[in-house]
Amino acid sequence: MGLTSQFKMSDLARLAQSNDPEHRDQLLLALGSLCAIGPLEDSATEAAVGQIMLILYPKVHQAAKLTLSGKLCHVAWASHPLIMSMAQDIPKIAEPIISSSPVLRDCDLIEISENASTEHRLMVAHRPNIGMPVTEALIRHDDPVVLTALVENKTAKLSMESFATCVRVSRRIEPLRSKLTLRSDMPRSLIPSLFAYSDEPMRKMISARFGIDGNHLSAVVKEAIMNKGQRPTEPDERVEMAARTLVEKLAKADRLSASFIIKSLNDKKFIMFEHALARLAGVGIDQLREALERDLLYATALCCRAARIDRGVFPAIHSAMVTAGKEIAPLNGDEGNKAANAFGNHSPAAAAVALRLLSREA
Repeated sequence: MGLTSQFKMSDLARLAQSNDPEHRDQLLLALGSLCAIGPLEDSATEAAVGQIMLILYPKVHQAAKLTLSGKLCHVAWASHPLIMSMAQDIPKIAEPIISSSPVLRDCDLIEISENASTEHRLMVAHRPNIGMPVTEALIRHDDPVVLTALVENKTAKLSMESFATCVRVSRRIEPLRSKLTLRSDMPRSLIPSLFAYSDEPMRKMISARFGIDGNHLSAVVKEAIMNKGQRPTEPDERVEMAARTLVEKLAKADRLSASFIIKSLNDKKFIMFEHALARLAGVGIDQLREALERDLLYATALCCRAARIDRGVFPAIHSAMVTAGKEIAPLNGDEGNKAANAFGNHSPAAAAVALRLLSREA
């Protein structure tokens, strides 16, 4: 028996506006049960029911939402707006949807990764068979907990660049290093770096798993890998979080700019400067730091170009860096010409690629 032979659509719409909380809960779950059984009789009915459920959803109790999440998490024909609302709800409601719903597309998972909480990003990281666009969106947040979950998900597709970011972050995060050693698709070119960052027991595991003879790795090469680009001290995690949160807030409000970068330098808030520059350039914070430590002037110029900061503003940023005590090369001579070429020879997208490549140099 079709849905419209049991209920008139006008009656369902009227019930959806009911002020009786129990009535709303029952109606939503009844409609959810009907949807879970199979596709509705026609697209018009399906659209109308989806709209009614979307109207009801914010008005029902949390227990009803949780039950509905369990009913619809595997339903391919469920209302897309409703599924997206559930996926961005509190974690225990969102989890079945993010983990299993076939309605969610890559663009939806990216939106959740960009706008929801760390707990939601962890759910996305654990979702089976996520593709590179989704994993790259997760990695941009440079959250070690999310990166570890992502690497642990052996069905997640990771690009070479994503693996490189994970290896760099793993230098200070032992659980991430451990998970990386278990990835059968770990790029061979990154294994020496992973080896160098590891303690002796893990090095033996890496040698056995990937067929690397640790005794033949030059002590000089190992020392260079371990120390190249290493920061003198690890930033305080609370300062990191505060900088990341403020920068994201300003970016979402479209208030992140070159003037904020200069102010951060003038205030000697170097971690804020790094997060702001990385966000504007569209690169990970670890990538930016590696690049800055390898070639401070050139990497800063590439960042500014990738961030679409006007070339005329770059001298002011350079001056602020000098005043703040950064040991940056002058703007004249060969180094200055190289920095000028970052603007003259690169589009913003090409500058971002060049910056990532610079961060990966051995």
